[in-house]
Amino acid sequence: MTPARCNEASMSEQEGSHYVRTHEYISGSAKTRLTTSVPSIYDEDNSLQEVISPSSHDFQEGEFVCSGFFQMVNPGNFVHRVVAPDWDYVMRRQAQAILPFLYLGPVSCLKDKAWLAQEGFTLLLAIRNKRSAQARLVSGEKVGAELGVEADAVDVMDNQELISAFPYAIRGINDHLVSSGATGGSRAPGKKILVFCESGNERSATVVIAYLMVMLNLNMAVASHLVQLRRFCICIEEPLRELLASFQSILDAKRDVQKAIEASTSNSTLGIPQATVSRKRSIADRLDEPTTTDDDSVGMDMDMNMNIMDDGSTDSRKPLAPFQDRSD
Repeated sequence: MTPARCNEASMSEQEGSHYVRTHEYISGSAKTRLTTSVPSIYDEDNSLQEVISPSSHDFQEGEFVCSGFFQMVNPGNFVHRVVAPDWDYVMRRQAQAILPFLYLGPVSCLKDKAWLAQEGFTLLLAIRNKRSAQARLVSGEKVGAELGVEADAVDVMDNQELISAFPYAIRGINDHLVSSGATGGSRAPGKKILVFCESGNERSATVVIAYLMVMLNLNMAVASHLVQLRRFCICIEEPLRELLASFQSILDAKRDVQKAIEASTSNSTLGIPQATVSRKRSIADRLDEPTTTDDDSVGMDMDMNMNIMDDGSTDSRKPLAPFQDRSD
């Protein structure tokens, strides 16, 4: 026998209730789910607006970029209008351009050496597990040696180590952009970097997202959306999302510190006060101190007489305790 469903009103609707009605009560309604809004960065033709500006790099030079980095690179590489491609399942085995010089893909795309040579890659950067590094399963060294291009790797034990590897990977990419090589000067348009992992959807995608967060001053949501716009198959699961959220908090703190340093150096009133050297009071300073009562004056004279040495210096030892022996 099926029990009858109990129809009862919410406590806020009961007569004499102290609860304030906040929304309509619906019995058996589904749980409320939070919806994530898509960043409003599209215009009428469904293309990404130019929201990238390398001139607003908020971090101190030397941490993520070398000194004078933006004077040595082509600013047009950091201002890119991306149009969402028609995604096909086969494209997951290929690499896609996130920025004109930065590509993201799986390790399997290294098999197409003709395509690598045609695109003119100058750095093959692997993001891999240390066990994969020992087994040489994910590596661009062999292909790089055959093509005459550089190959590097960021090895981590697990995802938790990835957050400490972000600065190294970002600085490595930027150092390569301004390095001189077979392509000519540092402004040569042929500088291209391929970031890859086993699938091209997890750790390597996370590194590319972190790069956009730093270099393009984007938050985690917009940077992730920008990468997924070009490579639809990326899979940033909850542990990696938490990692990127922690990295965003670190970047926010670094920005605040850098802004405070710039404000203190630009405004003299906000400058860091110089450290004052503490010194002992001289005898002359103590003699010039005003006295309030005769008792205080006598006490001060006694302290001074006890602390003045034969050579005129002041003894730093504490005076004797003001107690007297008493006879039993």
